[in-house]
Amino acid sequence: MKPVRKNKYASPVPRLRYPLTKSISLIGLMGSGKTTVGLRLARKLGLGFTDSDAEIELAANHTVSEIFEKFGEDDFRSGERKVINRLISDTPAVLGTGGGAFMDAKTRQRLKEKTITIWLKADINHLVERTSRRNTRPLLRNGNPEEILRKLAETRYPVYGQAAITVETGAGPHEKVVNNIIWKLNQYLAAEAKAARKKETP
Repeated sequence: MKPVRKNKYASPVPRLRYPLTKSISLIGLMGSGKTTVGLRLARKLGLGFTDSDAEIELAANHTVSEIFEKFGEDDFRSGERKVINRLISDTPAVLGTGGGAFMDAKTRQRLKEKTITIWLKADINHLVERTSRRNTRPLLRNGNPEEILRKLAETRYPVYGQAAITVETGAGPHEKVVNNIIWKLNQYLAAEAKAARKKETP
């Protein structure tokens, strides 16, 4: 049996070329893959992964849907702010955030200061297909899910655009999204390193 020859034109698997000094926070609309991609990204980078919604549910002993129903969105956002603030530490990790977390001014400022924010930007049609698989999204229960998602995108996408990095995510494999994140992380960290060297130059 002949050995398989490697394609010299194939793209190499990306590796992080610079040390991380901050955690990575993933933002985006529901269904954009923050948890699924986040787990794979953390595994590839050898980091821990935390889902903020899961931590909120653990702290409140209620599901996100139950918190919305019993206490309302304002109460949920207040708890979310406290939990995310607790989850951000000096040890680099990957954090998946809820779709509305970045919309809270205090949470957004904290994430921008203490983490590298990455927006997983997805096509609305793709989000509609993904979110239809589970009936666990409180914001999609009262109305047409596609219309609700489009309205959320109109409001949130300009704010999500403040993230340090934007990566398109769609129907392709999650591994491709992870690789794209690492490529863009390298570009971002290289620019930061260059800026730091300029500051040190007298």
